[in-house]
Amino acid sequence: MRHDQHNVGEDHESTRSASVHAYLYDADGHDREVALDGLCIRDLGERNLLWVDVGTRDRQVLEPLVGLFDLKRDSLRELLHPQDDLYLDNYGEYFQFDVVALSPVGESGHEAWLPRHRAVHLEFLVGPRWIMTVHDGDLPFLRAFREQDKGETLIGALSPPALVASLLDWHLTAYFDALTALEAFLDHLDETMLTRAAKRSLLPGVVEVRRRVSRLRRLLASHRLVFYGLSRPDFAHVVESDASSHYRSLERRFERAVDAVDHARDLVNGSFDLLTTRTAEATNDLVRRLTFVTLLLGVFSAIAGIFGMNFEIPYWHWGAEGFWGVISALVSVSIGVTVVARRRNWI
Repeated sequence: MRHDQHNVGEDHESTRSASVHAYLYDADGHDREVALDGLCIRDLGERNLLWVDVGTRDRQVLEPLVGLFDLKRDSLRELLHPQDDLYLDNYGEYFQFDVVALSPVGESGHEAWLPRHRAVHLEFLVGPRWIMTVHDGDLPFLRAFREQDKGETLIGALSPPALVASLLDWHLTAYFDALTALEAFLDHLDETMLTRAAKRSLLPGVVEVRRRVSRLRRLLASHRLVFYGLSRPDFAHVVESDASSHYRSLERRFERAVDAVDHARDLVNGSFDLLTTRTAEATNDLVRRLTFVTLLLGVFSAIAGIFGMNFEIPYWHWGAEGFWGVISALVSVSIGVTVVARRRNWI
């Protein structure tokens, strides 16, 4: 998409903030970034689609947009103060809903390459020929959606619900990517456990992955209201558009994402079982070694006891030669028994 900036009056100074970007998709012309004003909105036709992306929840930025798009005050309240519970509201001329997106953040733990994500509330407002997205900070999947277009597109011919369906699909892809990274980390842990003796230091990694998978599952489960609600027959905004089939497909993909999280939980349980098995094997090896050492010491004690019996026989008067002879015999017995034990995998 080409980005052509235009100047506007000072009464729209807040909308020219770096946090607000307006992208006009024109199926018969050029896709471009435009200045956001009333004229831009009034000139929208059936082959135009306006996407306004707002990267802040600052009241001074949002209030002018409420007047520009004739939004209800309840919409502004939701935008300024997102709630933990997701919602899907129908305001007649437009509808509004909330999802929880994933934004990658740096990792400072002992496994720096284990991905960590920040949960970000993302509001969608969908009107006749425009959509608005509101969030805090940068969301990589929104940026990736815009950067995929290297030339002119026909996105302007889509209905706003159809474009939202595409964005929601990218939103789910971020969850799949997070699960893939966690599964790769689990594979690394499993390989480490199979090629080396299990260590207690591996347990925190398994616990951390289990915690993150559970968190992803809770976040995904909270989206049921939105994904099932958008595909309901009574939701006229979608049913009467060209996007109804896309939302049914989106609902199925959401269910596959939930199944993928459940599968990841099974993988974590499998990794924990492998860790406990390897720990039990290491314990058995230690017990075998201790048993062997106990047996060897018992043989030494028996020999020493025999030679310590108080009988007057000539052997007891051999002096130093007899002492070193006994020590040599004990060492020879130890070496012989150890060789036999190693060949039979006793130790």
